[in-house]
Amino acid sequence: MPQPHTRLTDALECRKPDRVPFVPAIYEHKAWFIGETPTRVCGDPDLFTKAVLAEYEAVRSDALVIGLDVYNVEAEAVGSVVTYFEGGDTYIPAIGNEGVVLKEEMPVSSLKVPEPKKDGRMPVNLDVARRVVRALGETVPIRGAISGPFSLSANLVGAESLFMMTLTDPQRAHDILKFAGHVAAEYARAYVETGCGVIAFDSQASPDLLSPEMYRNFVLEPTQELISSIRRLGVEHVPLIIGGNTTPMLDSYIDTGGNNILCDTPADAAAFVDECSKRGIAFRRNISTRDFLTISPEAVYQKAMLYLEEANGFPGFILGTGVVPYGTPNACLAAVRTAAEDWKSELRPSERL
Repeated sequence: MPQPHTRLTDALECRKPDRVPFVPAIYEHKAWFIGETPTRVCGDPDLFTKAVLAEYEAVRSDALVIGLDVYNVEAEAVGSVVTYFEGGDTYIPAIGNEGVVLKEEMPVSSLKVPEPKKDGRMPVNLDVARRVVRALGETVPIRGAISGPFSLSANLVGAESLFMMTLTDPQRAHDILKFAGHVAAEYARAYVETGCGVIAFDSQASPDLLSPEMYRNFVLEPTQELISSIRRLGVEHVPLIIGGNTTPMLDSYIDTGGNNILCDTPADAAAFVDECSKRGIAFRRNISTRDFLTISPEAVYQKAMLYLEEANGFPGFILGTGVVPYGTPNACLAAVRTAAEDWKSELRPSERL
């Protein structure tokens, strides 16, 4: 099923939409909409589907992501061990250093590319994608979450080990990243077969953790190959999400081929407007959610309006949020959406230029 043409499509193609699209980052918070925990929802296709549908009903965002613990699924299918939580614990399932699959003495060739329709929780996410596409696929863009090459590699060998490896054994690092890209590409292919799009997450490659030079030397090429492989499947728009202050790596970020990149809270919105305008690349600007559990919806609304002002009329601007904490009141998310809706009736940003 082709993705519907929506205001998000217009923004992704840098044509002025009817209003700024609203795309919050809702992952583990999905479980909250149905009164469940992330651990229970991520492994149960019935609960997971119910949670995504409830999320859309409550939030009415301009895109949906099939993903809850967005960095763990592929690594678990390869063999890394995910820690789940019992009872009412609302922590996100995670992979610790003790759970990584590729130990120091093991060759990269010992790893097997998983089969998305059979291995780990990949089939759960694909089943949810099929169900949500059937329910909402003609209404809103739906994208399946995949891990970017660096973040997946970090979950296969351990983040600290991977960072050290780029200095002490660069060829092994390249080999692991190439393998990770292949795993992500196969998972993306399976998502596309369900009728949904794809969104890649690679925040372990943020300049907060990895220098821009190291990104260009190690991560850019496998990321370009991954995005190109997804494009060859007929997916026109491939978002690449890297959190943190990505301003220092903005040139490389745009060179990845992702046509929807992330200007996270610490990043320089003016630099993104300038460079993305030149290159015809859309970007999502994230409002920090650290205080969403404590400040009023009115304060959230005012914060959103300031971010909309930053867009300076750029038609490829998408209003987003940082990762929404589990239990965030609906009123805070509604305030961000209302700001996007109200902005269209304000003096148009393009008229302020």
